[in-house]
Amino acid sequence: MRPNTSRLLVAWIGCLGIATAAWGEQQYGTIGGTVLDRNGSAVSHAKVTAEYVCLTPCVMAMALDQTQSDERGHYEFKRLQYGRYAVSAEKPEDDYPPLYLRFYCPEKQPEVDLSDTNKTVTLDLTMRVKAGVLVGTVADVETGNPLDANVEFRSTTDPWRSLNGSGLTNARFRVLVPSDTPVVMKVSKPGYDDWFFTRDGVITPVQLGPGETLELEIKLN
Repeated sequence: MRPNTSRLLVAWIGCLGIATAAWGEQQYGTIGGTVLDRNGSAVSHAKVTAEYVCLTPCVMAMALDQTQSDERGHYEFKRLQYGRYAVSAEKPEDDYPPLYLRFYCPEKQPEVDLSDTNKTVTLDLTMRVKAGVLVGTVADVETGNPLDANVEFRSTTDPWRSLNGSGLTNARFRVLVPSDTPVVMKVSKPGYDDWFFTRDGVITPVQLGPGETLELEIKLN
């Protein structure tokens, strides 16, 4: 008697599905810990980023998972795909920048591996260095009307460290820049001349210390 190949095929697919589901359930791990400041105190409501680290070219390049620390400074990523992650914390309102962006920190952030043998990782994060702070407005030089402009920052010592975006808006802006790092600042808007930060008419890099604030009233012509 010939075997019923349809039943065998269904049974095989069923077994494969069960095996695949079981395999898939084991491909996720957890990273958790506490966000601390330089004095060792817990930092609440900090944003924590887990960036997937591609050891070879992969489709998950620049994949980010983010969560927030609770009132006790505790954070947790409950379901991360196996692999290596660089983990960092930020709190811009307290002048702590997003360190996963090379513009703010060229050094690697703490990395951990999730795998079958390392499914749960505890990693405490210490926010050590504050950024400099730029605050102010952008307006039309003749009318005084506020303008929504684009800003570009570029390090004078490392051209790969740059930041470009529409971060200067109609309201007063507040932008973090890496501390103790000279950066050229350019503000632009179609129909207007580019504006550069200058001193005595000479384009000069902005360089601020940790937590130092510089106020700018930018007029576009």
